[in-house]
Amino acid sequence: MDATRRQNVIIVAEEEAKQQQLARFFLEYCGWEALPFACAREAEQHLLSGGNPRVVLISLAQPDGAADLIRTARVGPMESLVIFIEPSPGGDLAAEMILAGADDVIREPYTERELAARLWLRAGDGLPLNLPGEEKRVARLRIDKDNRLTVPDAAEAVQLTPMEAEIMRELIRSGGRIVTRDALSRRIDKCLWVYGDRKFDVHITKIRKKLRDAFGERYVVETVRAAGYSFYEIPAGKRQALATQG
Repeated sequence: MDATRRQNVIIVAEEEAKQQQLARFFLEYCGWEALPFACAREAEQHLLSGGNPRVVLISLAQPDGAADLIRTARVGPMESLVIFIEPSPGGDLAAEMILAGADDVIREPYTERELAARLWLRAGDGLPLNLPGEEKRVARLRIDKDNRLTVPDAAEAVQLTPMEAEIMRELIRSGGRIVTRDALSRRIDKCLWVYGDRKFDVHITKIRKKLRDAFGERYVVETVRAAGYSFYEIPAGKRQALATQG
């Protein structure tokens, strides 16, 4: 198979400077080399001839053919993550591209951190994103009515007890901020927490084990001394670095 067909990323941008900027982004943040195209038609022909990228990033001042490219990317053997960059803040292309099948639309101007965050939001650990200096981030999990905890990009579910599910809901809602024992007691038990009561510590220990058994070191339930608990996700790049050091 031709090497170009195995690219993880294709970039569609008229300007060579924009192609280089976005290619550097993926190389730095994901360790991936990108295949650039100057127009949507050329990129679509690449897909139709067997190209199968994980990400299609479109940044066109004149987006002729962009909607067709997006629709083609949606029906490939490995469905691509498609991001469209709106060329101006007041543009009206967002709805058209989303209806064509784009996963997300980003409006100019944007920061690389925003682009990385949006890629992570849409793909999770499907992309090996490594944000420099990032130690932790808010975890994207859901708990259903049967107290099963699920992760968007993982098939396995974690069965929680009703009390564990209540605690996890509060930790997930916190967005990585510290949740005190008193806050947990007020919200779950409808009463004040009594100093020395270790009931939440016992549940937290069991939750940690279940998360570790299912997802390894991906998620952390941190006990913050004299404060409470903090729940967050360690980025893939950071986990790999920690595993290497261990």
